[in-house]
Order: sequence, then structure tokens, then C-alpha cells
Amino acid sequence: MSVSDLLTRLKRRLSLEGDGHDELLCDLIADAHALMLAYMNRTELPEALIPALLRLSCMLYNRLGMEGESQRAQHDHDIAEAYREALRNAQKIHADCSQSHAQPDEDGRF
Repeated sequence: MSVSDLLTRLKRRLSLEGDGHDELLCDLIADAHALMLAYMNRTELPEALIPALLRLSCMLYNRLGMEGESQRAQHDHDIAEAYREALRNAQKIHADCSQSHAQPDEDGRF
């Protein structure tokens, strides 16, 4: 999937219009991509994990301005745990897809 397509889908999820945030959003997509690859010890991200990439990119966007915090609880849910959960889910999806060769639709559903 192209960066342009990822950017369009991320903007839709964040309800952003125009191109005023494009550079920042591309940085966040790249950061999320690097985090996922490092976490899974991979060099390429399978297409089936694009929804997880977009979800993590949204989480990074929503955390802007909170970079120095070491811990935060929100609605009785730890934010750091939410990151770990998103990455674990990405690994599980990858493992499941590798076994079944299933392909997600445009919205990431199987």
C-alpha cells in the first residue's frame, strides 16, 4: 500500500481534512511502521498488518504533547498497556494470516 493511501486512511480515521497535517502524519506512520518492525524483528510489514499500523499511528497522534510522561491511566486503562496490546494483536494477526493466507478487506476485516 502506498504512503498516499496510508495517509488518506489515517486522515479519515482521525477526521482530518486538508493537507495541513500531512507531514506530521507521514512521520507518525513511519514511526509506527518502525516500531512494529522492531517489535516483531522483521524487515518488511505484511499487508495484513496495515490496519494495526493505522491503529498505532492513530495512537501516536493522540499521544502528541505527552512525550515526557512515563505513565498515564485513562478510564482505568493504562496507555502503555494499550500500546503493548496493539503490538501483540498485530503479532497474532500476522501469525494467523501466515497460517491461513487470509487477506483482509480495505477496512482490515477478514
